[in-house]
Amino acid sequence: MFLFSPESPFESWQVCGFSGKPALLFPKLDSTHRYSKEHLQELQAGDVIVADSQSSGRGRHERVWLSPAGKNLYFNILYPLTGFAPKEYPQLMQITAISIAQIFRELGVNASVKWPNDILCDKKKVCGMVSEILTKDGEKFLTIGIGIDVNADESDFQEINRPVTSLMLLLGKRINREALLQKVLQKLKESFALTQKEGIRPWIDEWRKMDQFIGNAAKIVEGNAVIEGTILDINEDGSLLFCKKDGEIISRYTGDLEI
Repeated sequence: MFLFSPESPFESWQVCGFSGKPALLFPKLDSTHRYSKEHLQELQAGDVIVADSQSSGRGRHERVWLSPAGKNLYFNILYPLTGFAPKEYPQLMQITAISIAQIFRELGVNASVKWPNDILCDKKKVCGMVSEILTKDGEKFLTIGIGIDVNADESDFQEINRPVTSLMLLLGKRINREALLQKVLQKLKESFALTQKEGIRPWIDEWRKMDQFIGNAAKIVEGNAVIEGTILDINEDGSLLFCKKDGEIISRYTGDLEI
């Protein structure tokens, strides 16, 4: 299916999760992320939940993610964590972001990953994600909620007070959301399989290729605390290497980075 072909009605999409089962399609949910948590007992490893619109979409730190119908992608992946150590869980989110950014770059968009997992194009946010560790029958899962601004226009962003954009605004033409979702899911399936074999190292190299932020002044926000300084690099384990204003070098595995 061509990425710029006319789009089928949402209810007829043919999209499969990681397990090969059809994705769960909902015309409207309050949040795909909330659905994955509330219906965990009914879901299976590899399931994908997709909504055409959300009434209460949220990103990291409960920031509102506006979710109009028929324009963007809002979906959750339930991924089994068997074989991964707890220290590797945040890395899976980084790998998710890098993989999606690679797809955007193939489309001709100058995408980069702002640590840990925001995707920016021309320093405007186009994709965000949120994650949570869930446990079912003693097995751990990572539920990854992803929002991609695909065909949103300027009027959709009027209530947002931070730099945002969409793939349509960047490319000048509408994108087939079903085709894009199929491409993203296939890419992530391949990326996670590669990570199980080779770890995060290949992804650090890929992140550095697309980086636009090393050397930039930035702030790490940790609750009510704000650490000012300069981005130095990404460590081999995916953590952020940061130089505080007083010269102290620190590493962070999670956090909110403001450029």
